[in-house]
Amino acid sequence: MNKSLLILGISYFGSTVAADKAENPSSDVYEAEPMIVEAQKKSFPKTDQATPSFEINKEAIEVINYTTVEDVFKYTPGLLIRKRYMGDPNGNLGMRGSNVFQTAHTSVYADGMPLHNPLQTSFNGAPRWSMVAPSEVDSAEVLYGPFSAQYGGASFGGVVNIDTRMPDKFEAHMEATGMFQDMHRAGRDELLTGYRTFLSAGDRFDKLSLWASYNRFENEGQPQTLNVAPLSSQAGGTAVTGGLSSFTPQGNSAVIYGDIGIAQTTTDLFKIKTAYDFTEDLKGRFTIAYEDRQGTVDDPNSLLRGANGNVLWGGGNSAGNSTNTNYRQFEQQFTVPGSAFNVSESQRQTLNYGLSLKGKVSDDWSIDTTASFYDAFKDRDIRSNLNPNHPNNRNKGQITDVNAWWAAYDLKLATDNFMGRDDLSFMGGYQLNHASLGIDVFNSDDYRVGSKDSQVSDSGGATQINSAFTQLEWRFIEDWSVMAGARFDHWQSLDGRVRNFSTNNIQNFSDRDASRVSPKASLEYSPDAWTFRYSFSKAYRFPIAQEMFASVSTLNNLNVSAPNLGPENGYFHNFMVQYDIPRGYVRANFFYDKINDEIASNVFTANNRTTNIFLPIDQTETIGVELTFQQNEIFDLPIDLMLNGTFMNKEIKKHNPIDPRISSFVNNEWDRIPRLLANATATYHIMPVWDAAVGVRYRSDSFQRLDNKDTQANVMGGTDESTFVDFKTTYHLPTYRDLKSNISAGIDNILDVDVFENHPYPQRTYFVKVAFDY
Repeated sequence: MNKSLLILGISYFGSTVAADKAENPSSDVYEAEPMIVEAQKKSFPKTDQATPSFEINKEAIEVINYTTVEDVFKYTPGLLIRKRYMGDPNGNLGMRGSNVFQTAHTSVYADGMPLHNPLQTSFNGAPRWSMVAPSEVDSAEVLYGPFSAQYGGASFGGVVNIDTRMPDKFEAHMEATGMFQDMHRAGRDELLTGYRTFLSAGDRFDKLSLWASYNRFENEGQPQTLNVAPLSSQAGGTAVTGGLSSFTPQGNSAVIYGDIGIAQTTTDLFKIKTAYDFTEDLKGRFTIAYEDRQGTVDDPNSLLRGANGNVLWGGGNSAGNSTNTNYRQFEQQFTVPGSAFNVSESQRQTLNYGLSLKGKVSDDWSIDTTASFYDAFKDRDIRSNLNPNHPNNRNKGQITDVNAWWAAYDLKLATDNFMGRDDLSFMGGYQLNHASLGIDVFNSDDYRVGSKDSQVSDSGGATQINSAFTQLEWRFIEDWSVMAGARFDHWQSLDGRVRNFSTNNIQNFSDRDASRVSPKASLEYSPDAWTFRYSFSKAYRFPIAQEMFASVSTLNNLNVSAPNLGPENGYFHNFMVQYDIPRGYVRANFFYDKINDEIASNVFTANNRTTNIFLPIDQTETIGVELTFQQNEIFDLPIDLMLNGTFMNKEIKKHNPIDPRISSFVNNEWDRIPRLLANATATYHIMPVWDAAVGVRYRSDSFQRLDNKDTQANVMGGTDESTFVDFKTTYHLPTYRDLKSNISAGIDNILDVDVFENHPYPQRTYFVKVAFDY
């Protein structure tokens, strides 16, 4: 589909019906406590009540050491975000039986505009979290599983909805945060620093409200890759010193010979929001955001020293290309490519805008509709072949340009008085999602000036889904209700292509399409303070562009396209029991999922290169229970407490690999899913103007590979059991001429634990923040 025509069409559709994210109503009112949203009058009926949910309010956010918006969900039950460092562009989201590399199983929306990446999955498929500043978040809600007809296959794991605020009167806000990490790992001992500043102002003029903001973020993150090589008993190799003894994730002897360098990240986010009240219950909004994100890794550290004490930078030939060199330490041999010490820089410039309308269009009917467009019009990664200090460096490198954009339209109509009956609620609607991906890789004769001298590959394609959905709830007797719904998805893959310029191998894949119907149902019994609800869904998730078309050859990795992938299909069950207590609740969710043809990134080694290909796993099974306890003023003390834990086991039940290089994984555990996730927060209101909060995050270890052979703890490439203890205290200064201010200080990872989730996580980090409100 032509990009400009699609933008024009969605803009017209959005301007006539308009769009905005639904704010779901809640039934009970209780005081604010971390992770509880205070009830308020809502302008759109609740249409996702069959889906287990967890809610977060502004007060909950303020007790967290946040630097980016994904920190808002730090203590959310059953949710895992692989945030490797502050400013990480690959903060992948995993929920329930979907791991952090299955980002196509989760959706993230901000004011109804999709932030999830409908094009890429695995490590580079993270939601575009940085398009929202944490200081603008008013509330958030997490939905678990595909139990509402309004969400498609990208809710296998769940959905995150973020609501941002608009002003009721003139307001101005300024916030500044400093971050300091005491990093001591693999030969480095440094203090890494960063800061975030946020400025916003807004006002309301009768029915019109305006709000603008600027968010600046800059940080140094610890090196994300420790350079590790397995040791071999083979003879030969140049004798070296300096390497550190270690292990591979499989438990074999290895040597740490350096790291790739400090991850330096800078983002600038500019945003304008305007809203108009057509009536008291019908509001329109327009949002536009521009982000400039830059990353640099330019100081790799080599621990290796030659006989005369000179620094060694791995293999390289006279043409300036990376080759392998054999070294020898600990009386064993290991191999180091020159590319292990290369330098890199990245830049992504993005424009995101959307138009919305939300509220009542008659006494009984409400509308919730959003049209939005996301365009990463510049997304470039530049890498050198060798380290600049390598004696054979010729400033050669590789440049990858990603052309990614997506457009979405969402229309929902709902009523709690369907056909004039107070016992019937109805919701129906339509969705359009179009996403386009192109990846071009070039060799560069001078990476410093970004020259693109010869093209290596060109791959990409697009997908489009048109969906219609409906559901009906019947409150057939007192305290009882039943819901039934269905979703129809028509999926298309378009313009798929792969071209390898070195062999001039060109593949243009035929366009494909498929249609599926997903039924939904739930039964609820809610006497007095109790709620019992069983929810069922069959859902389909169609493959995305990266899974089918991305065929990318880089310095150390090869991704192979899989254009004939079919849809995943799963059966999802959830049984919830909740008991409301004064100022809180106790809740248990029991869930069982069975997914057929689940698409996974299969990894194997071929020709000394790591090769990735997306292939289906015949059947997986997930069994779990999620427990949550929340209460304000527990035992009538000025303490708010939240505890949650998710126990889960996901296994491969059937697997007949279609690629002979891949083994059968039957009875293996699914990768990157811990069996236990647990969180706790306690907020002590020392004085009306002074709070202190402690948070604990625990996760058990997990496998990084489907073969389940990575069992070694505390090594690069593995995942460790971890317990992080965090602290924050905030003091509100006296108001001076309508100027409110507060100062806060905090520490993440107080115990300074040193753990890995494939990559190393941050060590003890300190925060200082000052904020002013007018």
